[in-house]
Amino acid sequence: MPEKRINLIEDDEVKTTSTFLRGFASAGGCVQILIALGYARRKHAGQLRKNGRPFILHPLKAATYAISCGIKDDVLLAAILLHDVPEDTMTPVTELPCNDEVKHAVELMTFRRCDGESKLEAKRRYYYGLMESKYALLCKAYDRVNNIWTLCDLSREAIIKNIYETSFFLMPLLDDAKSLWPEFANQISGLREVFRGMIHTYSVAYGFVLPKNEPSDKEWQNILGC
Repeated sequence: MPEKRINLIEDDEVKTTSTFLRGFASAGGCVQILIALGYARRKHAGQLRKNGRPFILHPLKAATYAISCGIKDDVLLAAILLHDVPEDTMTPVTELPCNDEVKHAVELMTFRRCDGESKLEAKRRYYYGLMESKYALLCKAYDRVNNIWTLCDLSREAIIKNIYETSFFLMPLLDDAKSLWPEFANQISGLREVFRGMIHTYSVAYGFVLPKNEPSDKEWQNILGC
């Protein structure tokens, strides 16, 4: 398919998905979603992902998948739409035009590496920090679902890194979250099943065996490319 035609299709997909989200938010009186949707589209305008597709499709698709799983929470869906804005557009979290709950979730979702901190230490601190907010943890989960769906565009090493992080960092947190936030227990159970299926599929397709126990720090360094 000619590149111009592909671009037109993807522009239409952005518009169609945005229209769905706008209608969903308007019908439910979800002010934070409406604010986040317009702001995210402006901030990510012109940005592309590694696969060449419009960057904005990632948060849009993550949000629509969350809705398909029964998520109606204004704060959570707004956080999903905004979660990459600080890291990928260099926008301070304080400038986000949403309420403090959304900002807090996005702040926790923004990966930063402190001075003198190894990549593994930063990853562990980052994932454990997500437990400070149910919105941040669930935002990460829906973000990861959409990312894993597009892993086939990445290198084998990047695929393995994402699968290991999902299995040993994110999945245990989701297991703990079911009892902490029972209002999202059904969605969390569904996410864990999706991740189990994806982990199995990628491990078979790319020929690697996921260990039962978490890797040692030295093994993690190889996996993360430290």
